[in-house]
Amino acid sequence: MKETNTKRKRHHFVIFTPLLFALNACATIPTAQNPNSIPAKVEQLGEMSYLRVSNIAAQTRKQLLFVQAEISNSDSDNQQLFYRFKWLDAHGFVIGNDDPWQPLLVYAGQKQTINGLAPTPQATDFRILVSSPDNTGNP
Repeated sequence: MKETNTKRKRHHFVIFTPLLFALNACATIPTAQNPNSIPAKVEQLGEMSYLRVSNIAAQTRKQLLFVQAEISNSDSDNQQLFYRFKWLDAHGFVIGNDDPWQPLLVYAGQKQTINGLAPTPQATDFRILVSSPDNTGNP
């Protein structure tokens, strides 16, 4: 009888050990980020306490990529933002020079819209770089 219990325990060990490893592996695999989500399209320089990109829309107009993004200010004071677009080709390479930094004053509790137009039809993707001197925390 003792030998049967030992075999049974070994049998359970053989079945459950791989199952536990498989479950653990599933739990630790990071999920892929949606390539069209806001975090995938925005490169934030420093921590911004009050300003955030709250919406992004993109479409092709006359063979050029047109991007529109909404910036929200959750503070009771006006906030300064600097932004620029980085244009990428189908392989993820930067096209041309980065756009110059653009200043934007976002009024207290308000939303502002920014627009970008790709410089060439080869631009099929983009990133929006944002920075705010009043909101940048210690990285």
